[in-house]
Amino acid sequence: MFTPIQVILLCVLVGVWTWQKYNLQMFYYASVVTMGVLTGLIMGDVQTGMLVGGAMCLMSLGLFGAGGSSVPEYPVGCIAGAAFAIAMGITGQEAVTTAMTIGVPVAALGAQLDVLGKTSGSFFINKMRECSEKKNWKSMGRWMWASQIPFIGLWVLPILLFTTVGSTYVQSVINAIPAWLNSGLNVASGMLPALGFAILLRQLPMKKYGYFILFGFVLSAYLNMSVLAIAMLAVVACAFIFQSKEAQRSNPVAQDAIMTAVDMEDE
Repeated sequence: MFTPIQVILLCVLVGVWTWQKYNLQMFYYASVVTMGVLTGLIMGDVQTGMLVGGAMCLMSLGLFGAGGSSVPEYPVGCIAGAAFAIAMGITGQEAVTTAMTIGVPVAALGAQLDVLGKTSGSFFINKMRECSEKKNWKSMGRWMWASQIPFIGLWVLPILLFTTVGSTYVQSVINAIPAWLNSGLNVASGMLPALGFAILLRQLPMKKYGYFILFGFVLSAYLNMSVLAIAMLAVVACAFIFQSKEAQRSNPVAQDAIMTAVDMEDE
């Protein structure tokens, strides 16, 4: 089902993503969609990869590991689901459903693997502390790099097993799923993005900036503007507001007026 080069590239993709997640932390925005596109490139079907990535990205909205908490790892779940759907030759909405069946459990497994990886980190931290007390900076650096092995290995190993010895068994499970359960998965895949949006809206300052939501709804529902066009207008609005606030901060008189207005609101 998977060629050797595909298995290697998928494992490398998971390893690179896991490493940057715990180190650089630069690619969080639209990371699930990006993983879908890259998986599509590896598997030879970018369109299906984008569909799966977009669907799983909607499911992941509003979920983030605040304060070091562990949440489902949707980027890796997207890699597993998209790779399996493309390998089976499935396209369209059926590919999204199949990818959800595989990817969501893999993503949910991420919470447990993340806890396990962080727990293993205590061993390396103690080693680095011992080296620091002895002022052995080279050994401390080596232990620091060695601490990346559990995090990367915990994710690469499941994907490696999934794409080699486990792919046949997974396909058998998919084929054995009854029609009523597939229908339920279709309904769930449609509801979960709405749940993601609801969680995201609860985290946004709706009381202060809720009119932007209404503005976007009018543009979409009554002017038939695409999501990309609305997003570009949102970027323009954000840039304008940011520049206006920066100009106010650079003007002491305007800043005093703002602080006075805020104090009056608090009263």
